[in-house]
Amino acid sequence: MGASEVSPVRRENRATLIRTKKDDFIRFRQDELSRTAIAVLQMLGDGFILVTLSYVSLSFVMLLSQHDKHYIEYYTYLLPTIGTTLVAVFLFARSGIYNVLNGDSYSRILTSTLTNFVQVIFLLITCFFIFKISDSFSRVWLAMWTVTSAVGLGGFRVAMARAAQRLMRSGRLTKAMAVVGANAIGQRFCENLVREGFGIRLVGLFDERRSRIVQNTGGVSVHQLSALDELLCRGGVDEIVIAIPPSPSGRILELMRRFHPFPVSLRLVSPPGYECFQILDSLRYGEFGTFCIMGKPLDEAAVVLKRLEDIMIALFCLLITLPLMLLIALCLKLDSPGPVFFRQKRLGANNLPFDLLKFRSMYVDRTDPLGQRLTQAGDPRITRIGQILRRTSMDELPQLINVLRGDMSLVGPRPHALAANAAGIPYARAISEYPIRHRVKPGITGWAQVNGWRGETVTVEQIRRRVEYDLYYIENWSLAFDFLILARTVFAVLSRENAV
Repeated sequence: MGASEVSPVRRENRATLIRTKKDDFIRFRQDELSRTAIAVLQMLGDGFILVTLSYVSLSFVMLLSQHDKHYIEYYTYLLPTIGTTLVAVFLFARSGIYNVLNGDSYSRILTSTLTNFVQVIFLLITCFFIFKISDSFSRVWLAMWTVTSAVGLGGFRVAMARAAQRLMRSGRLTKAMAVVGANAIGQRFCENLVREGFGIRLVGLFDERRSRIVQNTGGVSVHQLSALDELLCRGGVDEIVIAIPPSPSGRILELMRRFHPFPVSLRLVSPPGYECFQILDSLRYGEFGTFCIMGKPLDEAAVVLKRLEDIMIALFCLLITLPLMLLIALCLKLDSPGPVFFRQKRLGANNLPFDLLKFRSMYVDRTDPLGQRLTQAGDPRITRIGQILRRTSMDELPQLINVLRGDMSLVGPRPHALAANAAGIPYARAISEYPIRHRVKPGITGWAQVNGWRGETVTVEQIRRRVEYDLYYIENWSLAFDFLILARTVFAVLSRENAV
């Protein structure tokens, strides 16, 4: 049989696989949108409950005291109400309460909600005493608001959990899961998922070793790992389950590193003797027990909060600095021929490259698009205006546009050029944990930069320390942490430490 006879069949099979992947990706985006919408709805619902019940409690106090409305000023209570509401929503988001797919029981949901809310109320009371304004607020209002809000938030949370469970049972709200390991264990695990559901949509079974694939996979499609890489880059997977025999732990470590750059949860089918892995939580899917060894860096609520932070602050900064940016553009044009902006490919979230924008600080014929040569102090490639821009970090201002586009965040690990290396060794080869940085969007500034790890990297130790600080940021993210880094960035820029 000639190649011409086989090729059309192969092309047809490949086209079918591509169509299937496209349909799965569209379905995943719908599920992801649904989860994000539910998280946003819960955040808005919590805010509405807290603000409304504060007003109702205050109105009840006025009625109970039989005073006219001038006795208690509504505006006096507005600031503590809004402040408490924002802190409560941020704390709920940080604790994962808005994640409807975590499978928590009603009692656990209520306990987590009430515990976090009580902490917020204690914080409010502490602020009253610290600023010596407790006498300005009605204790009856505070007590009534606390009790009614606890009931309202608890009831709303349970109602949302029940609604989410109904959506999951009907198949309209699912978690996209990929299983790695087309062996007997992987086959049984997939069959169990398909049979029981669990609110899971099975993306497929993946393995790169054809010799290990069982003949009968129970109708579950088996693909090469390269197909999973493509889905991960497009954000088409929520969770990966590694279902391979317990003996080859080195193989599990290899697969774990392969999925480091992607913001997905990673689980193992739990075998005995795997004490070397850090277990974040455990979850059962029917007869199979799994334990999580790598969680998602940000859930849906945290992604929404961080994106709102990026848009509001970046837009404000862009409007403030627009006259300065126009002046810089004029100076660049007068100083040397060439474009105002320098575009360079950098690796971003999900290991996807993007065009990072900077004010051009080098002569056009001496630029280094791939970043193969590190910039050093006194570099002859840098123009006169470029030296000023680099010393003051003003060459980074166009990255506010990258933030508004969604390529970057204000705070995160700094993106590196594609060919960046330390002592001639690519970063990813020098530091095995380096790809974990790509699980979140890169930032204009980061925890490493404000701690002095900025500028040129000529040794492996320098990039190792940067990665340590970047991973610490990813593991401990919060809005307060972002604000701290942004504040310290101002002082780091003014000090001009390590600027080249």
